[in-house]
Amino acid sequence: MLNRQMHSSKSRRLLWPACFCGILVFASFSSHASDTLKRDYETSFANVVKICAELHQALDPAKQRQLKPEPVLLEQVRIPRITSATSDGTSGTASAIQVSAGIVEWINRASHARALDESNAGCFARCVSTAIEDPNGSLPAIGQGLAPETVWGVDTMNYQAGIFNQMTGALLAIDMAHHYLGHYKKHSAQLASAGEATSPICSVLSEKEWREAVMKGARNALDCGLGVDGLRAILDEFEKLPGRPAWSAQFVHPKANLSKLSRELDKMEKDFFLVEK
Repeated sequence: MLNRQMHSSKSRRLLWPACFCGILVFASFSSHASDTLKRDYETSFANVVKICAELHQALDPAKQRQLKPEPVLLEQVRIPRITSATSDGTSGTASAIQVSAGIVEWINRASHARALDESNAGCFARCVSTAIEDPNGSLPAIGQGLAPETVWGVDTMNYQAGIFNQMTGALLAIDMAHHYLGHYKKHSAQLASAGEATSPICSVLSEKEWREAVMKGARNALDCGLGVDGLRAILDEFEKLPGRPAWSAQFVHPKANLSKLSRELDKMEKDFFLVEK
């Protein structure tokens, strides 16, 4: 098994939350290196639906009433995007989280590259850095130059599934927080003028507002047994990107100090377990 060093035995188990204990990926091997980049991921929108429902259930009733537990898949949208669809304004009408097909693919590849870091250090960093010139930040296929049994091995793909859960849970929970904190309502006019269908909420928020949503969302994810390692991996690599390309606003605030936020998330996780004891 992978020998991942984390803060505590409880923190290590966050890669395998009880509510997703059935999500194990067993890859079959092929002797053909050309197959390396052609496999399908077991983690999919179905996993996103389960995670979203768990996050929704962990919220207090007042917040639950503002959001639907089932996300909506935007199958034709290739841009990596998670957003909260605004309701029609009717009192008591809940909003739905919209998830693009592009973000599912992005998280699959990002989590795969992160898993490969265990045996091929720097894989995740190279994966993110190669997306700098892409207007949508699309990640490349994972596994160039590596043997299929390395890229799609059982341990690698089990770890990929755990990191997928963490990254997905954090990004969903953060967007939920933007909604129940009132950010979508407060900035609705700005989003409309900027083109709400394509403009991420991060592009109109203050850094303080975005950070608040990140911390609230991370706590929501921790309550569901999802650790912050996946989110911190994203923040740490985005901090290293030169000039922080425009597409990164789909994930992070343009002016945020991501390394500082990553440390705060690490402390939050440690404090979470100290309280549990």
